[in-house]
Amino acid sequence: MIQLPIDEVGPGMVVARSVLGGASGVQLAAGFVLDETVIQRCKRQHMRSMWVHVDGDETLPSGNVNDQLALQAQQAWKDNMGLLEKIGETQDFALENLAKFTADTGRFKNIVATEQLKVIVDQIIRSILGQEPLMVNLASMRTKDGYLHQHALDVTITATMIASRLKYAMQDIQELALGCFLMDLGMIIVPEALHEKKGPWSLQETHLMEEHPAVGFAILRANEGVNINTAHVAYQHHERLDARGYPRQLKGDDIMPQKTLGNAGGHIHRHAQIAAVADTYITAISPRPGSGDPMTPLNAMRQLIDEAGKGLNSHVVNALITLIPIFPVGTRIVVCKAARPFLVGHIGIVTKTNLNDKERPEIVLVMDKFKRKIKPVPIDLAQEKGTEIQFMPL
Repeated sequence: MIQLPIDEVGPGMVVARSVLGGASGVQLAAGFVLDETVIQRCKRQHMRSMWVHVDGDETLPSGNVNDQLALQAQQAWKDNMGLLEKIGETQDFALENLAKFTADTGRFKNIVATEQLKVIVDQIIRSILGQEPLMVNLASMRTKDGYLHQHALDVTITATMIASRLKYAMQDIQELALGCFLMDLGMIIVPEALHEKKGPWSLQETHLMEEHPAVGFAILRANEGVNINTAHVAYQHHERLDARGYPRQLKGDDIMPQKTLGNAGGHIHRHAQIAAVADTYITAISPRPGSGDPMTPLNAMRQLIDEAGKGLNSHVVNALITLIPIFPVGTRIVVCKAARPFLVGHIGIVTKTNLNDKERPEIVLVMDKFKRKIKPVPIDLAQEKGTEIQFMPL
């Protein structure tokens, strides 16, 4: 299997990994034979890429959670967001009306299916912490209508791994993970047209977007089963240590996010500092469809390093960097130098990370330099020293 840019996907190709999205939950099921009509629909949904079968190779890198659990998480998220959207669909979300809307917490009282969501988030946590080695390996495909819930899932996965690396207690991980999964419920105030707008937002549009954490906090605080620490993840995940964040321009100290630091008045909650790093990384590698090209994991790490100790907690950034392979499993690569020269230009995917040398994973080549299918060629770069690879953009 290989992940191809949507412009390289053609009729007759077979979907290898289900694409989650749409009202039914599954937009395209694995095994579906693509035709031109479906491909054009995917392009309209701003899909950047798709996993398709390659003859003779059945390697399909798995993500940190399986498709079934991802689908359950998606459906639960959408069910809760759907109820909130019905509450808000008659509202005028002009800035001057937001305070009145969020102050009326009775409208949100116990509307979130807290216990159901806790069960799903606990399943996600168990799935992640049961993996060895613990590495970020996200396998999500973005669609326009599925962006928010897939973003929530990927941030939850990433934050859970960071918290585990920082030796968080299980209760803390559960609070953090649930907060990450629900942190964008406040986006009900943002019109769809604003999500899809190309070009810069106006000042008023920017201010409206920057109020979504406060709305999310109001929603979660009105639900008795949601811990205050969980609610603060929603409230503060866009705050920055140097007070450049929003909605309250809180400050934070660049020290290890330990339990004793909790939620000191006027300072960013330690859970939210982890959520901020996870959210920044996921937004970099999987931006909102139509909003720009994704970064490679390496360039996203460089962005995190540049912000470490400024806007983002450097201890949290360092923890995440240890979890990110330079060439994640499933990455599409091209051979730029080879011990066997005829392989230069051949295209393949990373099949296994090398923990001892992140730049030399195991790969399998599935196309020649003319993008024609070939008999799969497995290569362990740790053994074949003369061969080098680089990212091939999707």
